[in-house]
Amino acid sequence: MTALDLNLNPDELTLGDLEDFEAHTGTTIDKAFKTVPVFDDETGERLFDEKGRPITTTEVSAKTLVCLVWIVVRKSNPDFTVADARNVRVTSLTLSEAPQDGQEKG
Repeated sequence: MTALDLNLNPDELTLGDLEDFEAHTGTTIDKAFKTVPVFDDETGERLFDEKGRPITTTEVSAKTLVCLVWIVVRKSNPDFTVADARNVRVTSLTLSEAPQDGQEKG
């Protein structure tokens, strides 16, 4: 498989996609991509950037990535399965966000 852009555009997701995501991953899509604070490994204190803003990260599980690949690819290839998604190489994935209103993807 060539490069695969996992663009999470809410306008392209259906309620069925969200239901399938929950059934496969055991969580909702918003919880799967929830940002969490970053803490110092030694002190346990929350970390902030140079402007005093909290540093956050998003930890995405392999199960979430498999499900996203399945949901995205099946839109153009209805025969694509979860088993097929499990065989996609990590290096072929590109994650992108949906364009903001008035912006084109690119």
